[in-house]
Amino acid sequence: MDVITFFKSLKLEDWNKRVTQKWTVKDVLSHLVGWSREVVIELRNTLGKEIEPWFMKTDDYTEFNEKIYNEFKNKLPEELLTEFTKWEKDWENEIKNIGEDKIRQRKNTDWVFDDGEGGESHFEHHINQVKKALNMP
Repeated sequence: MDVITFFKSLKLEDWNKRVTQKWTVKDVLSHLVGWSREVVIELRNTLGKEIEPWFMKTDDYTEFNEKIYNEFKNKLPEELLTEFTKWEKDWENEIKNIGEDKIRQRKNTDWVFDDGEGGESHFEHHINQVKKALNMP
């Protein structure tokens, strides 16, 4: 499912609905914008150096998620969607510039493609959370 299309399809009243105890629908979008940007930055910074991005070396994303929440909390959904579109396009271009085959030849690069290992991807996970919160099929 196209993440941007999904979020663009939401109604104004959907954005403030609770998805988790901490996050609204808008907060989930903020989180995905932040992760898209972070993947692009880490792709640029790590792939040619044979090192893993920081987020592959930890299971604690609390600080990162808090930073993203604070950075985007005052943005309107439309602004977040514009930012998300920009980073998704940059992500796509980075993969194209480096070469998908070249990236896939390296080990542990699932993070580049959001390939959910044996289950749903990161983005699918959050879309499914939002759908559940909004009682969508």
